[in-house]
Amino acid sequence: MRHFIGFDIGGTHIKHGLITEEGEELHTDEYDTHYELDEFKASWQEVVRQYQDKHEVAGIGISFPGYVNPHTGEVPKAGSLDFLDGCNLLTLFGELTDLPITVENDANCAALGEQWRGAGQKYDSLICMTIGTGIGGGIILERQLMRGSHFRAGEFGVMPVGDNGENMHEIASARALTDACRQALALPANEPLHGKEIFEKMENDGHLREVVERWAGYLARGIYSVVSLYDPQVVLIGGGVSQQKDLYPLLERHLEKYNFWEALRVPVHPCELGNQAGRLGAVWLASQKQA
Repeated sequence: MRHFIGFDIGGTHIKHGLITEEGEELHTDEYDTHYELDEFKASWQEVVRQYQDKHEVAGIGISFPGYVNPHTGEVPKAGSLDFLDGCNLLTLFGELTDLPITVENDANCAALGEQWRGAGQKYDSLICMTIGTGIGGGIILERQLMRGSHFRAGEFGVMPVGDNGENMHEIASARALTDACRQALALPANEPLHGKEIFEKMENDGHLREVVERWAGYLARGIYSVVSLYDPQVVLIGGGVSQQKDLYPLLERHLEKYNFWEALRVPVHPCELGNQAGRLGAVWLASQKQA
């Protein structure tokens, strides 16, 4: 059985694991993301070396933020890793190892991971929408990943869903929810506030519930739009807030307000793999490339 190294490169941490071609993760760890190029490369190379010292590795799959051309390795925009804007990832990582490298956008990798080993296993067509600081996503139709002509497919966060044209990043993200709820609770802007706490407090706080309802309405508007465009079998919601079970009946109530939801209706479920999805999806791509 072949073994692959999976990397999920983020703005704060870089998560990695040794994963079999059947999707079993044998080891996982993470380290802080370095924003100085030489340190960034040295840390990555050391992780690869440690895996190779103990295991025979067939290849490396990398989940990476921003607009990624998986064919050429070019990344014009690298998300929060702006020191890598305009670089070629296949060249950058290829100079650090003799193993085959596969790179892909992180939201696309998450969607592929969920379809391979998570909540999307029984579906051929799915939308994976990740609710975090911003909103990203992956689109898989008939088991084919949609990347778009400029590798920007799934950028749901730029969709206007507000009454005055505000986009999903601004008013439907997890950050938008926590910012609005801090204001409603008169909390300092830097005080931690998590989804679980918000959904618990709103049961006894009418004003807070109004804030959450408004946010859920914007999110539902985005979900409705995506479903009407792509006709998936399921919508999977990722990110920390996706684990709040009260979110789903709330979204359903808002979706039912749309005249055509009865005809368009598909299930909306939470993702299952959490932070594991990205590196699993990257490894699935790497294994398919070598099939």
